[in-house]
Amino acid sequence: MKITLNLRPLMLAGGLSVLALAGCTTVVRPGPAVVERPAPRPVVVEERVEYVRERPPPPRREARPYRPSPNADWVPGRWVWRNGWDWQPGHWENRPQPRARWQAGHWESRPSGWIWVEGGWR
Repeated sequence: MKITLNLRPLMLAGGLSVLALAGCTTVVRPGPAVVERPAPRPVVVEERVEYVRERPPPPRREARPYRPSPNADWVPGRWVWRNGWDWQPGHWENRPQPRARWQAGHWESRPSGWIWVEGGWR
């Protein structure tokens, strides 16, 4: 003789009693898909620009030391204004990406004086 038990009502009753004892009910409703996007970059409203009234001296010719690695690019020296012109020597810098190249900065003349236009990896 084969006896078959239907456990489904018992499982349902047990699940309901747990919910009743917990005092909570959960309703799941499908909602719209959420797409994560990176936060927008902040916008610079006002940039502080320091003008130098005195024309910078011409760049110095520098002897480059031995290249430390094939991944390094030369960042040339430049004149820096510190209540007078001060030479900041060049140096080797590792590329952030294999095909990146250093584009040197430069001093640019403006009606209010000279400003430094920063170089960077391109």
